[in-house]
Amino acid sequence: MKFIIKHLILLFIAVSFLDSFSNKNLSLKISASENSGVDINFGDSIGVNQNINNLKNRKKVYEEEIIDKVKQGRAIESKMGKALFGLKSFLKEENCLEMGPYSIIGSGQYPTWCNRDGGPFSNVKNPNSVIIIPLSLELKSGFKENLIDTLSDGLEADYIGVIKGHDHSPDKLTGPDFKFGQDQLLGIVDHDRRLMLLYQINDAGIYRNNKLNNFFIKRSSYDLVIDLINKKGITDGGVSFGENKKSCSNHPKNCLKNNIHLMEYEDNNFSPDTVYDENWGYVTGRFFPPHVLIKDFGSLQKIFLSRNYYLIIDINENQLKNISRINVRKISNE
Repeated sequence: MKFIIKHLILLFIAVSFLDSFSNKNLSLKISASENSGVDINFGDSIGVNQNINNLKNRKKVYEEEIIDKVKQGRAIESKMGKALFGLKSFLKEENCLEMGPYSIIGSGQYPTWCNRDGGPFSNVKNPNSVIIIPLSLELKSGFKENLIDTLSDGLEADYIGVIKGHDHSPDKLTGPDFKFGQDQLLGIVDHDRRLMLLYQINDAGIYRNNKLNNFFIKRSSYDLVIDLINKKGITDGGVSFGENKKSCSNHPKNCLKNNIHLMEYEDNNFSPDTVYDENWGYVTGRFFPPHVLIKDFGSLQKIFLSRNYYLIIDINENQLKNISRINVRKISNE
């Protein structure tokens, strides 16, 4: 009996001690400790849902209203200048008379566009019947007007400023708080003035590779189609400039893949380097495909306001006599 009473007294003391400790340390208690579990219904969490929706909406607005419209060619229009027939006609143009056959850079002479033997047109096979047409691919005026509003109002993008040139290392353009794969840098490039307008879109939800220097090959999803129309009003050949190379997909009967070229013209580059690519033929640079206005580096994307070309149709005199019109059109591949 004494043993039982002794243990009851010890138990009472122990319970009193624990109760006293608990009362003196109320700050250690949390409300969840009063329950054995808690039910979480994410459907009831307005904040969580709103955050997710905001990310999805920002990504949707950015990709559908800006990037996809450029990649699919829907925001791009083409403008063709006066056609010149024969290389002599081009060389006698006022622009060539002012430019001359050579450009002086430092102590060296370099052949210009207007150099018959060493310039970009020195590879023309039919100099007497070649057709040379100035061609510009540029963002539609309405798209350019809405672009800044979409960035500022729709996406609440941060305006970074105007940067001279556009060939900057992507890593140097990002600040320490930039979240790779979620934040987005968009550069709007004025190629003629060599300037880039830079915006940062936070939490755009563009989930891609974290490394900005990984270049994504797919930059367009449309074909730029060149049609040669004969005197009967029927397409009589042509070629398509696609995502990866020139193709005959739209001209299976008379593909002129080796006769039609796009050579990019820059106002400030009188002496362009001409290179031969197995997929594109003779071109003046490595910006492929040669009709694209967007460069994609994942978390950095650049949209060019315009790119200017000479469309070269290198056909013989008999082929030229049958041609009445040349069309440029876009075919979306999505």
